Amino acid sequence: MTTTEPNRWTDRRSDAVSARKEAYEQLRRASTWRLLAATKAPAVLAILQATFPAGDRRLPRSELIARVGAHLALLHDEDGAEESELATGDAGEDLDPSEGESRGGRTAAEYVDGWVREGYLTRRDDPQHTETTFEPSPATIDAIQFIASLEEHRPTTTQSRLQLVVQQFERLAQETETDRDVRLADLQRRRERIEAEIRDLAEGELMLPSPEASTDRLRDILQIATELSGDFLQYREDLRAVDLHLREQILSPEGSRGEILEQLLAGDDLLGQSSVGRTFTAFFRMLNDPVQTRTTQELVDRLLERDFSRTLGRDERERLANVFSDLYEPAQEVLDVKTELYRSLARFVRSQDFRQHRVLLEALQEAQGLALAQKDEVPTRSPFPLELDLSRAQLGSVSQHRLKDPTDPGAPAEAEVHDATSLSVEVLQDLVRTNDIDIVGLTSDVNSVRGRSGQASLGDVLRERPAEQGLASVIGLMFLATNHAQRREGSTEIVTWRELDGNDYAAKVPAFYFLDDVPVD
Repeated sequence: MTTTEPNRWTDRRSDAVSARKEAYEQLRRASTWRLLAATKAPAVLAILQATFPAGDRRLPRSELIARVGAHLALLHDEDGAEESELATGDAGEDLDPSEGESRGGRTAAEYVDGWVREGYLTRRDDPQHTETTFEPSPATIDAIQFIASLEEHRPTTTQSRLQLVVQQFERLAQETETDRDVRLADLQRRRERIEAEIRDLAEGELMLPSPEASTDRLRDILQIATELSGDFLQYREDLRAVDLHLREQILSPEGSRGEILEQLLAGDDLLGQSSVGRTFTAFFRMLNDPVQTRTTQELVDRLLERDFSRTLGRDERERLANVFSDLYEPAQEVLDVKTELYRSLARFVRSQDFRQHRVLLEALQEAQGLALAQKDEVPTRSPFPLELDLSRAQLGSVSQHRLKDPTDPGAPAEAEVHDATSLSVEVLQDLVRTNDIDIVGLTSDVNSVRGRSGQASLGDVLRERPAEQGLASVIGLMFLATNHAQRREGSTEIVTWRELDGNDYAAKVPAFYFLDDVPVD
């Protein structure tokens, strides 16, 4: 009887498969996988490609909603198709996460907000723009490139790509060779090949690759350049992840917190020293090298004049002509993000804000520890002998507020109207006495105005002789009128005056006319 010993190779293989399955489960939750597996993936990808053509990498919200709204029927068609599938009993599939719970009738704005939540679009609040802007996320760029590779049906195992790989291996091996003799031998062989090519060319032999091979090689190079353009979005996300990791280390009570603080206080650019920071810095430095840029652009112009390049499509020729200029703007945006993150991190450390965050974090961790220690002893449904006075806030929509236009002076404030009341002679006399009204001066004003025209109303006097004491002067004139003027029953007039604060006022008073001079007491 024989016993079968465990097959260690099989066990290791099974463990590797299980680990790979777990990794794929994690990737399945990523936005790229969910977008490709979504029921509306064909419509969403087609609309996003049409919404963000070459050159439009970022759009304001209003324009984005308008462009999506132009193709809204495609999304509603998918809603109808899915409802038909559910009606036939096919309810076992997972619902499209980009759809939400609504069935049909969703607006373009609702779709855009849903795509942001699902990670298909990235929202950017740019201080240089008054409106929020949006751009495709790295996941969407990867999904579009993957679908485009399936649509083109171009094999990747081409001779030109293999040559590129071999050339890069050869160049790397030569540049990293430490044996002087081996390196000299390689340089001599390269010199012999170059001299042989010079002799053949001098003798009239001109060996050129086939147009098909040259075209394939050029398209492979363009594909690599396109992938470079799509990596800028990932650069920004990676830099933000590094920034978040550094902040977590600063707040952590363990690890290399002190060393990180010392480096930041000394002005070290830890973002630039990270792997993603070093990679981007080297790329950006090469991209902005004027000699390298000029030389490369001359090479591109020479390639565009070749006969085989005329077989390229119009879009391919435009991409080739702008292969480097199209990289400047997104590369500069990544550099701006890196600079802003570095400044924000430096302010976070130098302003000592991290100390407050650390105290708050320790308090939260202590509270969480106490809660976890009591979770098995305190039943979840048992009453807790503590009353909390929760604060209340009245919620309202932002749309209820009217924005102020700085250029609009606005409507003048409405005048405050008071109910008219009758003032007796006794009341007026008391007001005159308590407010020290200049009765002598008002008497002189009335006599002067009446003497020129024979009669004068209260309004006539105030128009020619402004009220020096404001309302007090008006009250004094009313006192004089009730004693020495003739009242016209049923008639009123509007009198105006300017107060000492510079504001104009008006009042409706009974119509009095001074027909004789007022005696001077």
